[in-house]
Amino acid sequence: MDKYRIAFFTVDWNYDLVESTLHGLRQYVDDHADVSLCIFDCFGKDLDNARDRSEYSIYDLVDLDQFDGLLIQGNQIVLKPVRETIARRVAQSGIPAVSIDCPIEGCSVLGIDNRQAQHDIVRHVIDEHGARRLVYLTGILENGSPEAKQRLNGFNDACREANLDPAGIEVFPCTWRTSDGLRVAEQWFRKGLALPDAFICGNDEMALGLIEGLQKHGVGVPSDVLVTGFDNITSAELSRPRLSTVNRDYSRMNYCAMECLINKIKGIEKRDFIPFEYDVICSESCGCREGARPDYFRDKYFQQTRTLKAFFIQQEQIAEELFDASDLAELMDIVERNQAIFGCDSIYLCINDYYYDNYDKKLWRSDSERFGKEMILAACGGTDVAPDEGHIYARFPTRYLLPGRIMDDQRFLIFYPLHYNTYSIGYMVMNGISQAAKLNLHESIFSFLEIAIENVRKKGLLRQLNDVLDNLYVHDALTGMYNRFGYERFAQQTYEAFLREDGGAQILFVDMDDMKGINDRYGHEIGDAAIRAAAGLIKQTCRAGDFMMRYGGDEFLVIASIREDGLADTLACTLEPNTREGLPCRLGLTVGLVEAGGETAQTLDQCVQDADARMYEIKKRKKAGR
Repeated sequence: MDKYRIAFFTVDWNYDLVESTLHGLRQYVDDHADVSLCIFDCFGKDLDNARDRSEYSIYDLVDLDQFDGLLIQGNQIVLKPVRETIARRVAQSGIPAVSIDCPIEGCSVLGIDNRQAQHDIVRHVIDEHGARRLVYLTGILENGSPEAKQRLNGFNDACREANLDPAGIEVFPCTWRTSDGLRVAEQWFRKGLALPDAFICGNDEMALGLIEGLQKHGVGVPSDVLVTGFDNITSAELSRPRLSTVNRDYSRMNYCAMECLINKIKGIEKRDFIPFEYDVICSESCGCREGARPDYFRDKYFQQTRTLKAFFIQQEQIAEELFDASDLAELMDIVERNQAIFGCDSIYLCINDYYYDNYDKKLWRSDSERFGKEMILAACGGTDVAPDEGHIYARFPTRYLLPGRIMDDQRFLIFYPLHYNTYSIGYMVMNGISQAAKLNLHESIFSFLEIAIENVRKKGLLRQLNDVLDNLYVHDALTGMYNRFGYERFAQQTYEAFLREDGGAQILFVDMDDMKGINDRYGHEIGDAAIRAAAGLIKQTCRAGDFMMRYGGDEFLVIASIREDGLADTLACTLEPNTREGLPCRLGLTVGLVEAGGETAQTLDQCVQDADARMYEIKKRKKAGR
């Protein structure tokens, strides 16, 4: 049996409609064992700005060559440039594609006749309710979904057919939002305009906002003015009055779209346009009698109340934990423990490798608004597999979307982008549909998660910067050895560790020979080079766990284990010119040694003083012997 792997592009622009869409797709996958579906969803709006473009980058995650077909919720992808990019990718890949309710080049279209549907509801208001003066609120006409122009054309068709006086017709350009309806109502009353017979709105959101604005000013709907919408979202049925609108069964629509796509892959479906039915709901807001179903209203209210209560309890718990997390590993563990808030069996949180590995943005790839070439599976709720100590389950090529074993096991996955401002963090993958999705709660928790991840990154970067500053604080800039602050912090504990673990310690006070003469003859640059060379010799000779310090200008202090035989003799040598750092002079070191051990061991400070004194005695003998 052939198996079909399908990608689906959508936008959570109207989460009520998206939730119905997802259930239709889920049903199709459940009914067809030979189909697996990867849904790429985001919260992009209709603003062509950097943040929206970051949301739509979830589509860039998809390598179309890895799929057998592409389904697109074209009418929800409002931005025209995004649709044009999808069209180019479809053409380049040659993949069979179906768009829902929106023409996209290279795709078959399954959808309703928006123009005719808008025409029908307008004619109902004209013919059945005698409306003659009409105001129309459009969707986005430029750079938006073609639905807006199609519905406007349907409105104009109905007005012309009914021979309405053009002077009684007015069109308000809007953007599909509830706020548009409120704005139009406010402008109407601010200007003192006479009410029309009916407001016809291009979608339900604008209609509901308009009704709210009208009622705020004491205008009755439908007693004073009629209002209609389009889409039949849940709020349209629950509104008071119940909104008259155009209905299409999104769940069944997307089920049929999947069927058309599979048939197109098989070569059975060859139509460019596949019609889908709609129906006009004539209800209370246009003066008809049909209202909300009481049982339906009660069930919806009960479900939403229960979902919201459970969600906000979970959100309060996870939010506090997320913002207390000190690093990404701890944060990922918190996400897994609180997986229930996402409302599905399994979650997979994938983070760009460059983001996970480097807290400093300067080390990221230049196009950090995009996904990296590799991803890190950092949280994996609903699995018995344990991550490594860095809370990493797997590193894998981004084009695989998830490690192969997961992709093989899961047939229904939803991908959401995670980003902060304009740069990409990674993506969250869920293996089911939750009640929270319908109430737009996922956008809220993803926002919490994005801010928490970024907060952890900044904490980590601050720790790194503090470590750098701390390192500079305790180390000498010229030699990289400890300085006097380093002595105060680490010398005593190193000394005590050697006494305790090795039975003794040796303290070496090292002084460079003829440092003044080197500076006088060759200058301070050569003098500094000589100091670096002496420090290099000490580091090379001593062990990594020894304490090594630049004690003064040309003096060094070493605290080493008593077991390091011959250390003083090795350091007390003279190197020939040009053997270290191209020095034009010989480099000689004089070493004073003190050994400490047993219960009667001297204090470290006393040992340093004694070693210093012995070094000076040896220096005197050297000078006397010349």
